[in-house]
Amino acid sequence: MTIKNSETLNIPQLEKSDKNEITAANTLLAEKHLMSGERLDDLEFKGMHIISHKDKYCFTSDSVMLANLVKAAKADTVVDLCTGGGIIAILIAAKTSAKRVIGVEIQSDMADMASRSVTMNNLSDRVNILNNDVIDICKIIGYGSVDIVVCNPPYYKVSEGVARQNECIAIARHEILLPLEDMIKSASELVKFGGMFYMIHKSERLAEAIVLLSKYALQPKILYNITTNGGNVCDTFIIVCKKGGKTGVKVHNITHI
Repeated sequence: MTIKNSETLNIPQLEKSDKNEITAANTLLAEKHLMSGERLDDLEFKGMHIISHKDKYCFTSDSVMLANLVKAAKADTVVDLCTGGGIIAILIAAKTSAKRVIGVEIQSDMADMASRSVTMNNLSDRVNILNNDVIDICKIIGYGSVDIVVCNPPYYKVSEGVARQNECIAIARHEILLPLEDMIKSASELVKFGGMFYMIHKSERLAEAIVLLSKYALQPKILYNITTNGGNVCDTFIIVCKKGGKTGVKVHNITHI
């Protein structure tokens, strides 16, 4: 949602003077934090916003659903792989008491937007954005040093899905730089024994994902099958795994409208 005026904030009950104050506040945010081609998207939570670009990959409801399911305690360190514009890292920091949240993004322009969004939302004391390759991130963060790893990865293999000429969007959607197995391997190496891994992905890749998760000692514990608009066919899934956990998984169905 682009923040252009108070109407987009969906608050018709406010007085005109209050609407003017909100519009002025958004204008100040834009002037301070935005660069050419960028916009502010409303996160609809505690007045928070995120920076997006009209020609780059923008977050979807998949990232919001994933972030909303993460449970983090006060002492936890959370790593968000493939953070993009930082939506998941920012929402986890805002909605949980996690001590530290780290977003990892290989594309420098996306990492820069994420960093500015963190600053804009006054989360710099708890959220850090690293412009690094997920495949090598353990060398920087540390092996077995993280309580929770989260990822909304590229959904499509290079030869699948709709090809995008825009390189930024193509990298975010396709496994050009990060195959699924490499991401899962890095997640397993990052998370502590007994730690948790959360991932959202397309349903047609569920079997592949479970095989790879098991290969790297990430035992599925909860599976959320997600349908949209009242349909009966699962489109995406969220899987929650425990490093070194025992076998046994609970399955839930979620309808996303």
